[in-house]
Amino acid sequence: MSNHLGLDPDRVGSLDEHGHRKNIIPAEVRGKFRRARDWTQGILILFFLILPWIKIGGHQALLLDIPRREFAIFGLKLYAHDAPLIFFVLAILTIGLAFVTAVWGRVWCGWACPQTVFIDGVFRRIEQFVEGGYLQRRKMASTPITPQIFVKRSIKWFLFFVVSSAIAHSFAAYFVGADRITEMMMGPPSENWTYFVLVSSFTAAILFDFGWFREQFCIIMCPYGRFQGLLMDSTSMAVLYDEKRGEPRKGMTAPGQTAGDCVSCRRCVEVCPTSIDIRKGLQMECIACTACADACDEIMEKVKKPKGLIRYSNLRGGTWKLKKPRALLYGTLLFASVLGLGISLTGRSSLDVVILRGKEGLYQQVNDDKGNSVVVNHLRLHIRNQTSEGVSFLISAKTEDGKTLEVATAQNPVQMKPSEDQTLHIFVKFPPSVLDNKGEQRANLTFSSMAGGGFSIVKPLRLLGPSRNNE
Repeated sequence: MSNHLGLDPDRVGSLDEHGHRKNIIPAEVRGKFRRARDWTQGILILFFLILPWIKIGGHQALLLDIPRREFAIFGLKLYAHDAPLIFFVLAILTIGLAFVTAVWGRVWCGWACPQTVFIDGVFRRIEQFVEGGYLQRRKMASTPITPQIFVKRSIKWFLFFVVSSAIAHSFAAYFVGADRITEMMMGPPSENWTYFVLVSSFTAAILFDFGWFREQFCIIMCPYGRFQGLLMDSTSMAVLYDEKRGEPRKGMTAPGQTAGDCVSCRRCVEVCPTSIDIRKGLQMECIACTACADACDEIMEKVKKPKGLIRYSNLRGGTWKLKKPRALLYGTLLFASVLGLGISLTGRSSLDVVILRGKEGLYQQVNDDKGNSVVVNHLRLHIRNQTSEGVSFLISAKTEDGKTLEVATAQNPVQMKPSEDQTLHIFVKFPPSVLDNKGEQRANLTFSSMAGGGFSIVKPLRLLGPSRNNE
């Protein structure tokens, strides 16, 4: 059954009476929230588009190079073997979103989600620039196509394509690298067919989503709106209609009843990007963009009534609070993740060293220049410089009881460039007397920085040689 506004209270606002999708063209709105969102969206758009082209410590500010298993996060360089660190980073992002939702509700959806930021901050502004205000666009949507409408829509979709391409290239730069993307853009597609197809696919997907699909992604595909109920409680912030103050609305009063402050202007519905009626209460489709709050405040000001009939509040009518079980739980987990990341970073060495034995055998026994018997252990060292600076270090070896062992290698000290990966072959030489009766001895390889106050990394090593048990 429809209400007095012609709205079916049981129907999704983005669908018509036949279940078909409506072309939602929200009205423009002014107000304090709109101004705050304009600034927020501008900063986030610049941040997203410029970030991959910024370098910190010689590395891209944010790079997720999955094929090479290298990750750069604001000066921090991580690799595949840094799985605990990557886990902590992902945990901080996930738990951080849960914490923000528990306290401030769906502020991410309405203020920071790329879907909302780019559609509201870029694509709808292009529509307004090319096709005019919302009334003109609504009239155009219901009018048979004419040459003038065709030209305007062609210009609009061309600009959509240009913006989508820019977003797709910046998005790809996060995974491929800004320098490589620039090189590919300067060359013909035939030299990089894989990435050309990928970026073209990104462009098409963004153009489809931001240009046409829009609110349907939030309603149909995004899981966040569905599990937000698990993260929010009665003290979580949301955009809410004050039913006690607003009801009964104008035109719905019974004889002898005093009307509430709601004048049934439908302005809150007109400005909603998902076409919901906020007066029905908290709904999954609401992205907490606060457009309805600004629109209602504008009407209240005109009819000389207090603002805040629709406002950012919680179900108890109060403001946000941190002292509640859900927020404390998420806050504790978030703090633990940040602490774990900090401790892991503190214990992270400048060099990642993996020691493997040579393929020709466990050991060799040869004579030195003086004819004395010497045992040789051939080792392969996979070394990665985990710093953003070049390093120079000396490799030395000692037994656990302090006996110095000879280390022979092609270069010692070793020079490594920032983030360089090398494989070194070294030969540890020692007399058989160093070994115990089983032909073994525990020792340490030390990697000492040649720079003053640098690192000193010690790696355990098991020396092998001939056993004396059978002598």
